[in-house]
Amino acid sequence: MDRPSIDQGAARTAAELRLQLAQMTTATQVLEQSATDEKSKRYLAALEQGICRMLRIVGRLELTDRLGGQDVSARLEPALTDFARLTRELGERLGQLLAYAGVELAVDAPEWMGALADEGLIRQMLMELVSNGAKAGKRVALSLTQHGQRAVFTVEDNGPGVEPERMSRLFTGEEEAIPDWRRSGVGIAIARRVADLHGGTLVAECVPGKGLKVVASIPLGTPGGSVFQTPALTWDRGGFDEELIALSNLLPVKAFGPKSE
Repeated sequence: MDRPSIDQGAARTAAELRLQLAQMTTATQVLEQSATDEKSKRYLAALEQGICRMLRIVGRLELTDRLGGQDVSARLEPALTDFARLTRELGERLGQLLAYAGVELAVDAPEWMGALADEGLIRQMLMELVSNGAKAGKRVALSLTQHGQRAVFTVEDNGPGVEPERMSRLFTGEEEAIPDWRRSGVGIAIARRVADLHGGTLVAECVPGKGLKVVASIPLGTPGGSVFQTPALTWDRGGFDEELIALSNLLPVKAFGPKSE
């Protein structure tokens, strides 16, 4: 079976899963209206956590289709994007959620930095990098600076770092190249693909025992790569925001349920 056929099958599977998850979400929303005791709220929180984790898996299937690959064109929607606003707003929301897991997120960004980019994919790149850092340590720093005509996103954590022999394979998504405390997907590989599609680069620096620093450098002009524009599919996430879904495999159950608003 060729790649386009596989991608079409994955897209159909993702659509069917979203339909089923939408029905589950509706049921939880009805139950929330009558959940008054703590036991019921805990059960609802666990159910919503499971739904968000499944939505994350579905989102990965759809994202793989968008990012393209060999003989398959990527789909980008470039538009004028304020990287500074995106960094601050995303950082604030991620910081609120990561507090449930005992992780501190520091954010530093200028007042404004305009770029022609696919905002949704840049957001996904940052969520992947911050989530990856939060799995490793209890302090993560997200910063945005401008070097010439390039935006430089930096994500640093205070975790144990990555052994030198594994660094060269860190961007491939190979499971055996990823330490146990970072395993849950191919987040860095996805982030690198997003950077590549925007004509940028993504590199990692590490001193074992002192954490990992990942730097994404994105031109402020036209995205590069194999790109064509197409309207993006939009889905009803049932009231769950992108950040909650992105961190769902990291957050404790108390981050979900009726009290998580």
